[in-house]
Amino acid sequence: MQEKKYANIVFPIPVEGEFSYLLPEQFRSKAQIGMRVLAPFGKRDNETEGVIVGFPENTEYQELKEITDILDDEPFFSDDMLKLTKWVAEYYFSTWGEVLKTATPVGINIISKRIVKINDIKDRDKVLSDLSKSAPVQAQILTTLAWEGEMSIQKLKTRVPRFVYSALSALEKKGFISISSQLSKPIVKPVIDYLVHLAKPESEIISEIEKLKGRYAKQSEILEILVSRGEEKILITNLAKLVGTTTATIRNLAKKGLISLEETEVFRDPLEGEIFPDSKNLNLNADQASALSEIIKAIEKGVHETFLLYGVTASGKTEVYMQAIGKLLDMGKGAIVLVPEISLTPQTVFRFASRFGKRVTVLHSKLTPGERYDQWRRIKSGDADIVVGARSAIFAPVKNLGLIVIDEEHETSYKQEESPRYHARDVAIKRAELVNAVVVLGSATPSLESFYKANRKEYRLLTLPQRVDNAKMPIVEVVDMRTELMQKKNRSIFSKSLQSAIEDRLAREEQIILFLNRRGFSTFILCRECGYVAKCRNCDISLTYHSRGEMMVCHHCNFRQPVPSLCPNCKGNYIKYFGVGTQRVEEEVRKLFPEASIDRMDVDTTTSKGAYKRILSAFKEREIDILIGTQMIAKGLDFPNVTLVGVISADTALNLPDFRSGERTFNLLTQVAGRSGRGQISGEVVIQTYNPQHFSILSAQDQDYRSFYRQEIVNREMLLYPPFTHFARIILRGLSEEATIKASETLGEILRSYQEANYPELEILGPAPAVLARIKKYYRWNILLKSTDPSEIRGLIKMAFAKLPSQITKGEVAYAIDMDPISVL
Repeated sequence: MQEKKYANIVFPIPVEGEFSYLLPEQFRSKAQIGMRVLAPFGKRDNETEGVIVGFPENTEYQELKEITDILDDEPFFSDDMLKLTKWVAEYYFSTWGEVLKTATPVGINIISKRIVKINDIKDRDKVLSDLSKSAPVQAQILTTLAWEGEMSIQKLKTRVPRFVYSALSALEKKGFISISSQLSKPIVKPVIDYLVHLAKPESEIISEIEKLKGRYAKQSEILEILVSRGEEKILITNLAKLVGTTTATIRNLAKKGLISLEETEVFRDPLEGEIFPDSKNLNLNADQASALSEIIKAIEKGVHETFLLYGVTASGKTEVYMQAIGKLLDMGKGAIVLVPEISLTPQTVFRFASRFGKRVTVLHSKLTPGERYDQWRRIKSGDADIVVGARSAIFAPVKNLGLIVIDEEHETSYKQEESPRYHARDVAIKRAELVNAVVVLGSATPSLESFYKANRKEYRLLTLPQRVDNAKMPIVEVVDMRTELMQKKNRSIFSKSLQSAIEDRLAREEQIILFLNRRGFSTFILCRECGYVAKCRNCDISLTYHSRGEMMVCHHCNFRQPVPSLCPNCKGNYIKYFGVGTQRVEEEVRKLFPEASIDRMDVDTTTSKGAYKRILSAFKEREIDILIGTQMIAKGLDFPNVTLVGVISADTALNLPDFRSGERTFNLLTQVAGRSGRGQISGEVVIQTYNPQHFSILSAQDQDYRSFYRQEIVNREMLLYPPFTHFARIILRGLSEEATIKASETLGEILRSYQEANYPELEILGPAPAVLARIKKYYRWNILLKSTDPSEIRGLIKMAFAKLPSQITKGEVAYAIDMDPISVL
């Protein structure tokens, strides 16, 4: 075997390519692909953490920098994970390093900070005065450093948000500042505790207990507990809590030689303290048994296969998942179960942990960095072989992975909005291909792409057409709110039918879900005298009124301002709130039904840790009569006492200028309707709409996915939208509208010049302003590329981006590429 002399390194930063380094002799036998290293990087040779991805035999470079250190004793990333992350980077136009960073637990990286400090400057006041006229950003930086001393560039950017790097470069050249590197330790590390046990024979300890009684009562109590436990050890922190004392009291006994303290690592467990009752396999109906049989056959063969488990709401899909995983565990394999919303995680974890105990762990963004780090290590060691989590859990290092379940596979939250802009469903299928695992996509409303592939036999279709235990589907009533207003003169946000149904359920002590996919009290504020609409100063959208705190809030940049008493434009007092949000629904419900117990579940009420769990637990225990919420309550929740679902406005998603608006509307309505009547009592759904004849709403009323699919797929094929084509969306954004437009037009011309010569079938749309044309002060323009072959899109983008306009290369206008975007807004 040839000695390893060189190593190719990828760094977890948005920089393309692999970088060659010299391996010092002392590291050559230890170094392996997938290990993390420290190496000097960039012009300043900042010590930066990277990952070894290869050992080239030769290099074209004459002089190479050396790797400084190897951080791991075994590979941090497996070969399969490196292949997967590289594929994600290439397909979704990201850098390999960014994807590796996504697959790494937060807080464990060694970070090189760039520290700036001001030098001694002769005539500093004059220098500052001159700079304030000729280079105000440089003057602002020097003033900040003079007041606050040295600071990291990252912190400095919060004080001086624009043009920091060019200003720092100029100041350094003038000798006014110095920039150095400083390594910071990982913010998370293992938690060390101590196991306590007796250090002397029991007879001697009993004698000591008598001596300690009275003056040292706590110490004697500690010894009594340890004697009663025999050889069983206990953590020092738990023992201190049990006795009601400090660890110092326990350590005093160690100093006396009566007990021993044994160092041990304690894993931070997000499920600690939870009680999970034992759960056994349920009896399956014929459809469930048939679906399970097909999945198990594929697992036993050890070959990659993707199933689409299409089952109506409450058809028992989760039980099929769990029994498949039970079989999988018998074969020594592991599983990943993805859920689309963090709000669904507690309920899913409860069901899986009740069945599989400590073999289950959870990964999602609401965990602390320490919890995520410890659970990641449990997974990597094989201690936990079932992972339940949100989107990023697809990168969990499960050993011998045999099955990936994507529950509610149609959900748009599986697509990441920031780079790397991956879709967890498609990454799951690629990962399963690499390791010969099985994928099960589950949904009552499959995405059109998945159902289309199932019809083309790319996926295997499994169906669950009935609810379990022969429970009936809910009766769905569609209420035309135009008739409600014009004929019944009802100006309430609740139709007469919905009000009556709520009264009926409250009288029967049954529970109700009211759904509206819009936060806040009202959607916009308008002056009826001059037509003024309150808009965000940073974004091209209206502000939403929130009654709590009497504030107007932008849901994109979080800009807030108090509600005006007079119109800021004409000084008139004809201010009116238009539209309805969840806060308004809550207020109206409390007025109509003051005796009912009511709670609301949306982004505003679930910001604190444990808020999801608290609300859902209270609803499960029937402490809440009416639960009001946005889309986070629309799917996956299973509460048998819910017999009424009210949809306040079915038109919210339908009116968006997006090709998926009909699909989103049908999915949301069908999913939220599926929360009703899941127990022994039949359910009812009331859908309020101003567009009752739209096929999305009619199909949702009938709970008929196939009818919706047949109509929508015709529209998609006629207009050449997915699944018949692939999209790439190029988003350009800049603080200057003129520069953004110019860069967009130049890039559009470059794309068209290469497209005509190389990819004549590929279609280019735009450039054009984005629907949301300004967000967080940035102007936004779109260019859409459309082709039946995604490789054509990648080829064109690579050609064109080698000739980027100067506005982009100089950083004045930023760009992002979103492959297979969920939305074009």
